[in-house]
Amino acid sequence: MIVHLLLVDLQARREGVRIIGGFRQLLKDAPRQGRCDGGGTFGSIEDLDLSADRPLGCLLDQPTPDHAALVENDVRDLIFVVGYRRERIQSHFQDGKAFRARITYVTQAKQLGTAHGVSEARAHLEGPFLVLNGSNLVDGRFVEDLLGSAGKPAVLITQSERPRSYGVVTVDGKNLVAITEKPTEVISNLINTGAYVLDERVFEEIDRLAKVGEYDLPSAVSALAQRTPVLAIRTEGTWVDALYPWDLLRLNATALKAAHEVRAGTIEPAVTIRGRVSIGDGCVIRSGAYLQGPLSLGPGCEIGPNAVLLPSTSLGKNVRIGAHTSVANSILMDDVILGPASVVQDGVIGSGVVARAGLLAASGSGDVQMEGEWHAVPQLGALIGEDVEIGNGVSAAPGTVINERARVESGARLRGTIPAGAVVL
Repeated sequence: MIVHLLLVDLQARREGVRIIGGFRQLLKDAPRQGRCDGGGTFGSIEDLDLSADRPLGCLLDQPTPDHAALVENDVRDLIFVVGYRRERIQSHFQDGKAFRARITYVTQAKQLGTAHGVSEARAHLEGPFLVLNGSNLVDGRFVEDLLGSAGKPAVLITQSERPRSYGVVTVDGKNLVAITEKPTEVISNLINTGAYVLDERVFEEIDRLAKVGEYDLPSAVSALAQRTPVLAIRTEGTWVDALYPWDLLRLNATALKAAHEVRAGTIEPAVTIRGRVSIGDGCVIRSGAYLQGPLSLGPGCEIGPNAVLLPSTSLGKNVRIGAHTSVANSILMDDVILGPASVVQDGVIGSGVVARAGLLAASGSGDVQMEGEWHAVPQLGALIGEDVEIGNGVSAAPGTVINERARVESGARLRGTIPAGAVVL
């Protein structure tokens, strides 16, 4: 998942709104450090190389609900500003025809921040434009509320139970006063959703802040609000954010509920399928497998005999699930091989991971510290980075982080964090 910025030229809306997307790391611009249950430390999903540049649509093998919400509101002419590993994004979304849109790609050479992404799109914008933060999933009501500003500068706000993790907004009547990023004290439970209507005046603030090395869009919008009215529009639409690694699972579950059901591939006899299950081209579901939706299987997956896939699980392309293996509420990215008799619950597994037989990565509760704040995470399994190799009979305690390219020998018992490239005997 990754996060992309969407800019929509409202002047072009009658012909098809223009959207520009600039990709940045999932968990904000600064690295986050934390401690997993068991004493491990971890940073962002980008540090794990799990999904540093992948929209959730790449996992679901179809457009994300936020794109569907835009198309639903007649937003069809899209320009994505792409950067880090842009080939993955372009290869997945291509020209946008799959979801009735048109996409043009613009490369952002340096991913300095959200305001910088907006600035890179300047040449493509005339008049008011819409900005959406791609770390969120939104619905049609959310987009409709934002478009309700009628082209006037605006920020979409919502209530949050953890406002200190976001940009907290202060308002005067219907207008924005300021956006305060991660305040030390709770000043309001109203937060910035990262969705705006802006116009060319914001570029003056972006340019001014860039001169002092600041590239975040909330600061530019706050500065704009000091010299011209910026509406603060409260939305009751769906807004799901991925702020912490475990939020990916919640975001994935929400996306699956809205995903279209497709049945392709080969389904052998004696397979049980319940609920909304999307099966991509070239998949093979072996006899005795049990699939309970919502689920999404990308093209080329193979589900072994008597394997069990439980709700809110997404598989990327060419994933292999061994016989008698159980996967629940998890994200497995492209080319993952999960051996027979394994258990994965509430986990995220990066591309190219190979796990032999008997991996036990069950879910459990844990206390996780991020940026000096403790979070009680009721259900979390393992987070496994790209190209990790895992031997037979390995177990991982809840909250275990295995960074990219690590090698874990058979029989190991894992807890905490395994560094990138490490060998665990």
